[in-house]
Amino acid sequence: MKTMAAKDAKNRFGQLIDEAQRQPVTVEKNGRPFVVVQSYNDFQMAQQHRMTSLRAAIEEAHTEYDKGREIPFDQAAVDKITATGRRLLSERKLKR
Repeated sequence: MKTMAAKDAKNRFGQLIDEAQRQPVTVEKNGRPFVVVQSYNDFQMAQQHRMTSLRAAIEEAHTEYDKGREIPFDQAAVDKITATGRRLLSERKLKR
């Protein structure tokens, strides 16, 4: 993954987005990673992968529950599922 200073990213924005089409670019602020710029297609694929993984985990939990076995979720998993659900609902509302 390529790295670029925030000042360079600002001054060479066109170069930044051209490079991000080829590979993700980490933009550093004060020498520390701050954001990653990536192509829209890469972003969409990552989002789709997250949703596929989440759906698989939920389906597995439903299957186990139906069999009378519960899979315990830790609080972090519950929070992640809740946040993802809320985000998806808000995105759907924005599309309408």
